[in-house]
Amino acid sequence: CIVNYRSEAYVKQCVESIYDNTGQSLQYEMIIVDNASTDSSCSIVSDNFPFVKLIQNPKNLGFARANNQGLRIAQGEFILLLNNDTFVFGDSLEKLVAFLRENPTAGAVGPCLLNSDGATIQVQGSGRGEKFWLATRPTEVQFLTGAALMIRREVLADVGELDENFFFYNEDLDWCKRIIDKQWKIYYLPQSRIIHYGGQSTKLNNIKTFVEGYRGGLYYCAKHHPGVFVLYRILIILLAALAGLWYLLRLILWADKRRSALYLKGYAAIFKIALFWK
Repeated sequence: CIVNYRSEAYVKQCVESIYDNTGQSLQYEMIIVDNASTDSSCSIVSDNFPFVKLIQNPKNLGFARANNQGLRIAQGEFILLLNNDTFVFGDSLEKLVAFLRENPTAGAVGPCLLNSDGATIQVQGSGRGEKFWLATRPTEVQFLTGAALMIRREVLADVGELDENFFFYNEDLDWCKRIIDKQWKIYYLPQSRIIHYGGQSTKLNNIKTFVEGYRGGLYYCAKHHPGVFVLYRILIILLAALAGLWYLLRLILWADKRRSALYLKGYAAIFKIALFWK
């Protein structure tokens, strides 16, 4: 299940890498959910990959909601959420499937993500765990990024879909917590390797995704850690106020007008969200 947004070059490469490198031993379907791309993404997919199930949304519904569209029609025993800016090596998908089949208590598994050079290891996430991405053997973890995350169908039935209150960012953190809360284990499998170029879709809509990252963080804290939410909210308000003042000064005193104006707008939106949180 691949969510795409205005990433024609990367989504083509992603699909080709799966088609070229996944062997006959693994039967799979590929679902692409397009969030109203204005480039040639959809025509490239439909013209070159007729085997792909393509869902075209009339507007950008966000990462969680679009993935859920794919989850609802997926037929497989295992379901892989995969970013459009990834490149699958060799038998990486077969290794993920084999691990889940051999480890019945594992509810989800994710690969080692490599940077665009195809060699250096990419840091995964939220600061939870102790640099698990450097492990050389399968390792139980508390969190994996949704850039490449495979789950069992039973887990989807048990835990439910991604929380659509997240537009972009933090939905994977929330999903992993809910998986663990249901007594399933999550594993990092370094023997499976996938390149993740990172942020190709979010670069196109930088301020919105920047703001949504903070909003999602607030929502996650309110949902799972209500005891510290008030303090967290106050810290976000203070951060947004100070950062907003800094970018206002930059806008007045320095030449970097466009960047300063964008971030001033972003921190003003974050301040408003946190101040008037419901």
